Amino acid sequence: MNRNDHAISEAKRSMVFSAGIASAAGVGYLTILFSAGLFTNFVPLGTTNTGTILLYSLACVLSLMGMLYLFNPLRKHIGLAAFVTLALSGLIILKAALDSNAASQRAQEIAIFFLGAWPFLFFIQMNVPKVRRRLLHTLSVGLFGLSAFAILQGILGESLPLSLFVLRGDNTFSVDDNQILRPTGLTGNPIIFSSILVFAAAYFAALWLEKRKKVFLMALICALVANYLTYTRASIVLVVPVLALVWLLHKRFHIEHKIAVLTAVVLAAAGGQYLMANGAGLIMIQRLQNSDPSSLESTLQHFEQIQSAADAIALHPLAGTGMGSQGDFVGPDNVIITDGAWWILVLEFGIPLSILALILLGLVLVPLARYALHQDSRDRALAIAVLSFHAYIIPASFINSALLGHISFGLYWAVLGLSLAGINCDTTPKTKPESNFFPRLF
Repeated sequence: MNRNDHAISEAKRSMVFSAGIASAAGVGYLTILFSAGLFTNFVPLGTTNTGTILLYSLACVLSLMGMLYLFNPLRKHIGLAAFVTLALSGLIILKAALDSNAASQRAQEIAIFFLGAWPFLFFIQMNVPKVRRRLLHTLSVGLFGLSAFAILQGILGESLPLSLFVLRGDNTFSVDDNQILRPTGLTGNPIIFSSILVFAAAYFAALWLEKRKKVFLMALICALVANYLTYTRASIVLVVPVLALVWLLHKRFHIEHKIAVLTAVVLAAAGGQYLMANGAGLIMIQRLQNSDPSSLESTLQHFEQIQSAADAIALHPLAGTGMGSQGDFVGPDNVIITDGAWWILVLEFGIPLSILALILLGLVLVPLARYALHQDSRDRALAIAVLSFHAYIIPASFINSALLGHISFGLYWAVLGLSLAGINCDTTPKTKPESNFFPRLF
């Protein structure tokens, strides 16, 4: 038996549930992530969002399955990822117990984190080739489906019924004095949707570079067009460094490729400057220049919220304002800000705990980066896309909360888990040690 066959055999033995059950659960969760809005709009259950109920129900199932997988011997990087998840969960529970804001706010924040992030414990264990193929196929189809749906929404606009444009109870989002409607993909709002489309562009770009199949190039173009049609400034600007990072990781950061990317960035900046000077009639240029009233109002609101966040953090630097105090279920009279994921994190966690949480998350990305850059690594597309997506997350989260939407938050943890599960144990001659930490712990 060769090393690859041995790795597959070990992976199958580590499955707590059969491959069919694990595959069905994972595919079901990803499918609901991409179609939750359709269930909410077309299968109503009173005032409750049907898609959210289905999503969180499956999240509970995957979380329990993921916990059971932890009793198996774990590969080193999987043990680290599981430890980080449990450590973050413990810190959140401890912080919520010590906070003095409304108990309902703290309880809902804990529920949102657990139901969004804990399926990660399931996906980090999905390393059986047959199961991974089904999950990655579902991911590709779902991302392409959302991209195509966005283009359909952008082209047909008001010709579509409201139930195919926004979630039930929401108003439409528009630009150019309400003449052009912005696609939402039924995922929330255009900002949340655009973040998903940025990841879709990164993933399809990585697949095309790694596999050189035209279908992935067509999917990449589709995702980029869909992203543009959302008219979201952050995603349209930041998709450029995201794709640049995809290419650099694909080429493993060799010096000549760094020079090529630097040259391309300079040329792109020059082209952008030309468009800013000569494209005043383009809607997107007007939004970037803040020359239309809605864009200017949005920009001023961002500055006001950043200032409000800075003032509040200065008053509560250590403990913050309480878990859940900035959640979207809190009335506008109670929240300090409603946008900016990093500001929300620091406001709710406090500075010390926020830094610790980011360090823990950074530890999870280290083995992923090593794998993506290793000379002998194979099947790197998802790892490259996840790493590159952070070129959007890090700067964009200062001005928006796209990552905190139910769909985008759940998708982030799912793809992060799948990318870690795909790290091959035999990229080096030395056998990776297994960790029995969790079996001993429980």
